[in-house]
Amino acid sequence: MAYERPTISEIKDRIEKGIESRLFGKTALLRVALLRILARVFAGSLHALYGYLAWITDQLFVTTASEFFLENMHGNMWRVPRKGGSFASGTAIFSGTNGTLIDTDTRLQNDQGIEYGTTLPVTISGGVASVSIQAIESGEDGNLLRTNPPDPVYLQMVSTLAGVDDEVEIDGDITGGIDKEDLEDYRSRILQRIQNPPAGGSSADYVRWATEVDGVVRAWCYPLANGPGTVTTVITAFGSDPVPSSLLVSDTQNHIEVVRPVTADQTVASITDSLGVDGKALFDFNILLPSGENVSDVQSNIIDNIEALFLPHRPGTTVPISQIRSAISTSGVSDYTIQAIDVDSVSVFIENIVLTGYAYPWLDSITFGDL
Repeated sequence: MAYERPTISEIKDRIEKGIESRLFGKTALLRVALLRILARVFAGSLHALYGYLAWITDQLFVTTASEFFLENMHGNMWRVPRKGGSFASGTAIFSGTNGTLIDTDTRLQNDQGIEYGTTLPVTISGGVASVSIQAIESGEDGNLLRTNPPDPVYLQMVSTLAGVDDEVEIDGDITGGIDKEDLEDYRSRILQRIQNPPAGGSSADYVRWATEVDGVVRAWCYPLANGPGTVTTVITAFGSDPVPSSLLVSDTQNHIEVVRPVTADQTVASITDSLGVDGKALFDFNILLPSGENVSDVQSNIIDNIEALFLPHRPGTTVPISQIRSAISTSGVSDYTIQAIDVDSVSVFIENIVLTGYAYPWLDSITFGDL
């Protein structure tokens, strides 16, 4: 039976009964007795100590540890450092008077107050100067994408600089910013390390090595994918788009090369769509619901459940129709009909959906109608 922390009332009652039995035999304390007041004071202190003991107990286990202890005790003990994220970077085009020096760490900011600094000194020539910039703080907030290319996007100078225009144009997009690793993702990596001890190149080893790289969220290992002695590791990226960039694939490849067994021929690959091209296998559903239940809350539940079903799905394996039906039926509906399923704009039978290669299921859209 699990230990239950006593409530402050239970502690107070125990102290009062102990005082009564040891000092007065069977005589009860008066309601306003000094000893009864002291019992309540002691109960408050003991209750706080019980709470501290419960908190300390939580820190002993990976599944319940707080952020500080997870990083500094469990992470260090199992040699699983938390991924710290990365800084967004891009190129800025300054305009101004020829010969004006723009020093390193000249600060710019966007409309949301996110600051960037130049990484090199540069001098304006021909009225302009291009220089690389980097976000001051790591994270996705530093990414800045043009919503209507080729329309220009501008940053503002934090402090005015003589001979330089206050508005600074961005050449392309500012990308590469990744948030610090989510706490629960980090907890899962520590648990994966504990539950799958290093085994000199097992499938679990390749998954662990891949997810050690900043920007990699999930990984799957495919032994013998290209013949004897070969291993392929498929990865997904952090953020709203799970398709990894070529740079992330290359970084993961290089990281695993250092730690893999010398006899293994390993390859890191991206997820693909149903045609085997880098991307996502986009699923579109047409679902009919009872008119009284075809409301936004139910629709949101269905979307969330199907997304949660697809997210950890192993690329290139069958998506059981029973799991899709379960995701819908547990969303608060009494009845439903799957009218149609399209994968990458191609209609498929409403049955187990077989994915090939490294096709990765991704919910594109759901069209709802009334039964």
